[in-house]
Amino acid sequence: MASATRPAREQEGDCSRLVSSGEHLAFVLITFHNPSKSRGNHILIERLAARFFAVKGKMKILTSLILCFASVALADDFKTIEGKEYKDVTVSRVEPDGIVLRTKSGISKVYFVELPKDVQERFNYNAAGAAGHSARQPASQAAFQHRQAELPSLPPIVETKDRIKDEIWQFRLKTRALYNASKFDELEALAAQLRAERGRFGNGSWKIAQFYESLGCRADEPESMWQLHARIHENWDTAKPRSIAAHVAHADFLTEYAWHVRGSGFASTVTKEAWRLFSERLAKAKELLDKSADFEPKCPVWWRVRMTVARGQGWSWDDYEKLFQDAKTFEPAFWGYDVAKATYLLPRWHGQPGEWEYALTLENNRPNGLGLETYARVVFALNGYYKNIFRETHASWPQTRDGFELIGQRYPDSLELLSGYCRLACLAEDHVVARKLFDQLGGRMIANIWGDQKDFQNYRNWAYSR
Repeated sequence: MASATRPAREQEGDCSRLVSSGEHLAFVLITFHNPSKSRGNHILIERLAARFFAVKGKMKILTSLILCFASVALADDFKTIEGKEYKDVTVSRVEPDGIVLRTKSGISKVYFVELPKDVQERFNYNAAGAAGHSARQPASQAAFQHRQAELPSLPPIVETKDRIKDEIWQFRLKTRALYNASKFDELEALAAQLRAERGRFGNGSWKIAQFYESLGCRADEPESMWQLHARIHENWDTAKPRSIAAHVAHADFLTEYAWHVRGSGFASTVTKEAWRLFSERLAKAKELLDKSADFEPKCPVWWRVRMTVARGQGWSWDDYEKLFQDAKTFEPAFWGYDVAKATYLLPRWHGQPGEWEYALTLENNRPNGLGLETYARVVFALNGYYKNIFRETHASWPQTRDGFELIGQRYPDSLELLSGYCRLACLAEDHVVARKLFDQLGGRMIANIWGDQKDFQNYRNWAYSR
C-alpha cells in the first residue's frame, strides 16, 4: 500500500542543477544531513531517472546532479542565552543579524546576540556585518514607504465571480439533478454527446470531466449520503450493464469514497480499519475499470480514474507510465492526465524531488498536445501543495509564463485563469508580468485565487512599487 509519509531523504530540502552529458544521463541525489540532527555528515547517492526515457525503444538517460544542503531545511531546536526555547522549528532565512524561524504558530526572528556562541559560529555570525545590516533597515523601510506613497491611482478592489465558473456550476447542477432522480437514459445521452463533441468550457475545462465531477459527494456529507450514492451507482450499473459512463462514474465514486475514509493526512494517521476500507474500495474501482476496458465507445475519464486508483494502490513506475502513455495516445490534449501523473510523482507519494517537474517537460512537444499550456496547467494545479512553488520546487517560471500566454490566447474570457496567472507571476517575483496582469484585472478579485482583499492589495502594491 502506498504511503503518504515522505522518506527521510525526501524531507531534507534540496537544490539542484542540471548537468548534461550527451545522451547518457542519470539522476544523482547527494544529501548533506544536518549535523545537529545526525551523527556526523554523510552523503546519500541515489540513481533516480533511467526510468524516464524509453522513447521508441531507444533509452536516453538524463544526468541531474542534485546537491542538497539541508542545514536550514530540517526541524531543529534553539535556546537563547536567557533560556527561551524554540522547539521543532525550521530556519526559514538567515540574515546578517539573526535567523528567521518558522514555527507551528508562525514566523519569528531571533537575533544572534540572543543566541549562544556555538549557534553564532554555526551560522557564520559577524558582528560588524550585522550592525551594518541593522543600520540599513530604517532607510530601507523609509524607501519602501516612499514607494508606496507614489503608487499610481489604482481601481477599487471588487470581489468578482467568474462568468465561466458560473456557467460550469449551472451545467453541474443540471447534470446532478438527472443523477439525483436516477434518470439514467438522460445521463447516458448527455455523456454520449459530450464524448463525441470533445467540448471544453471557456476556461479549457473538459465538459466530459465536469460531467463526472457533478456526480460527486461532498466530503462533509454524512455516511448515509455516501451509502445513498453507492446505491444509485449500483442501480445505474444494473440498468446499463454495458455503459462506459455508468462504470466510469461508479469507479470514480469508489475512488472518492476510498480517499474519504483514508483522509488526507500522512500514513501514520490512518487507522487499520480505514486502510482496510481504502484498499477494498480501490480494488472495487479497479474491478469496474477492468470490466469496462473493452467497452465502446471509450471515455477519456476512464484513464484519469484509473490513474487515481494506481496512485492509491502504489503501482510501479513502469506500470503507471504505460497507463499514462496509453491515455495520452487516446487523447493527447486531455491535460487531466498530466496533473494526475505529476501528483503521482510528488515526493509525498511515489516520486523524488525534481521528478514531476522534469517529467512535465517531456510533454511540451507531444504531437497533437497542448504545448506549454499543459506545463502551465500542471503548475497551477499543484501550486496548492506549496507556499511558493517556484522557490520550493524546480518548476520553471519561463515555461509557466509562456504556457499561460498560450492559455490567454485560447481562453481570453477566463477571469480565473488570468487571476491564477497573475498570482503565480507574483510568486515568481516577475514585476513586469504581474503589473501587466493587474492592469488587465482592473481591481477584479476572485476569492479562491487570492484569499481576501488584503492579500490581493498587498500583491498589487508590490507589483506597482517598482
